[in-house]
Amino acid sequence: MQESEIRKDYFLEKYVIIAPKRLKKPEKIYQKPETKVESCVFCAPDVDDPQKQIQVKDYYLEGGKWGVKVIGNLFPALSLNNIKAYGEQEIVIETRKHGIEIHELSVDEIVKVFDVYTDRYNTLMEKDGICYTIVFKNEGGKAGASIPHSHSQIISLPIIPPKIAEESAAMDKYIDEHGSCPYCDIIKSEKGGPRVIAEDEHIFVLAPYASESPYGAWFLPKRHIRNINDLHENEKKSLANFLKKILTKLEEIDAPYNYFIQNSLDLESHHFILKLAPRPNIWAGLELGTGIIINPVSPEEATKFYRG
Repeated sequence: MQESEIRKDYFLEKYVIIAPKRLKKPEKIYQKPETKVESCVFCAPDVDDPQKQIQVKDYYLEGGKWGVKVIGNLFPALSLNNIKAYGEQEIVIETRKHGIEIHELSVDEIVKVFDVYTDRYNTLMEKDGICYTIVFKNEGGKAGASIPHSHSQIISLPIIPPKIAEESAAMDKYIDEHGSCPYCDIIKSEKGGPRVIAEDEHIFVLAPYASESPYGAWFLPKRHIRNINDLHENEKKSLANFLKKILTKLEEIDAPYNYFIQNSLDLESHHFILKLAPRPNIWAGLELGTGIIINPVSPEEATKFYRG
């Protein structure tokens, strides 16, 4: 079995301990709760109240019925009416079908979800005082999901989060030193290696070298693009196809997960990326006290698992 190893991130000052001996093989690690349709808030009739809906384009409707719906968060931590906690929170209900997850949708249906992300991202970033908008999905209790109906969230903030600012500064430093994009260089250096999960002409799927998450995966467009707006149709279909396949494989061990989209900051030209962070393990004292994460599944083993 592979020995433990301390690994440094590609360009960030972050370290991870890869400790394979702490987990010998994948196994069922999370059991989804069963819920009835009548108790699901996203299936409730009042969700169809036009006053609670956030308008999206008509082509998201299917035969007079919605396919993807956006609503305001009923219990927001942030509000455009609260100067002390200024911001916006929205819920993207990814399907009207209760009991299925996003990886069970068709590729075209997942592309529609991406289109909604794009539409709402553009709208929210135009609001006064908004500096950063993140699109993310929590699936499973350990990952922060509170309602078991397939959905994702969009939160807009009046600040640049320190984590994002730190990564942005590190990318700028790398570009100054190397004259190239770090993510473009990661694609080149990892190509053909033991951490490449999948690729086609548009998208490169990688188990990153110093992954903080067991079974973590990055979805990188091969073309250098700044944000989700820049994805053309074939790239969106490719991204949807790979996300569907990876999440379907992850379903074998019922791992809770988060995924989130990182767009370039305004006035920057950083690489768009979708990051998948499964959450089978719980961070303890070392992680919380030092920021150094123990990952019991090496990226190389994660790649073998996904290639399956």
